[in-house]
Amino acid sequence: MAKETAEQKLLKALQKKTGGTADLATKKSVIKKGFKFSLSIFDINKILLVGIIVCAVILILQLRSGMSLINQEVDFSDQVKTSVRQKATPLPQSKTVKFYIDSFGKRNIFKPYDISLGTVQGQPNLVKRLAKYKLVGVSWLDLPESASIMIEDTQTKATYFLKTSEQLEGVTVKTIYTDRVVFSYENEETTIKL
Repeated sequence: MAKETAEQKLLKALQKKTGGTADLATKKSVIKKGFKFSLSIFDINKILLVGIIVCAVILILQLRSGMSLINQEVDFSDQVKTSVRQKATPLPQSKTVKFYIDSFGKRNIFKPYDISLGTVQGQPNLVKRLAKYKLVGVSWLDLPESASIMIEDTQTKATYFLKTSEQLEGVTVKTIYTDRVVFSYENEETTIKL
C-alpha cells in the first residue's frame, strides 16, 4: 500500500468537508441562478468602441452642415433693417492734420503739461503753494472726526482753522494727525509737521 502524501490527505479532507465534487457543481448552479452583473475588459472595450463610432458619426454630420453653411452666398444688401440705436449714434469726426501740427508748435517741452486742460500749468505745485503756511497747532475733542488744525499765513500773519476735507486756496486737508497734517491737490500730497 502506497503511503498518502500530504497533498492527497488535504484533498480528501476538503472533499469530505464540501460534500464531494457533485455537491460543488450544484452549489455553482445555485450561485449562477442569483443575479450577478459583471463586465469583462472585452465587454467594456466593445462599449467604448460603439461610443467612439457614434461620436465620429456626429462629428461628420456637424462638419457637413458647417460646410454647407460656408458654401452659401452671403447677402450684404442694403435692405437689411438697422436698429434705431445704430441710426441715432453719430460717428466720431476726425480732425485735420493741421490741428495736430499746430498743437506741436504750442507745446513747450520744458514746462509741465496739464492733461485735463490741454495747456501749460499756470499754478505752482503743491509744495510751492503751501510754502507760505506754517502749522501752528492741532486741536480735537473726544473724537478724531472733531480734529481741526490751526495754520498761519507767514506773510499776512492770518490764522486759519480747518477741518478734514476743507480747502485753503484750492488745497484740501486730507488727514489730520496729532503732530502733522496731510494736504492734497489734484494728484499730489504733502505733509506739514508742527
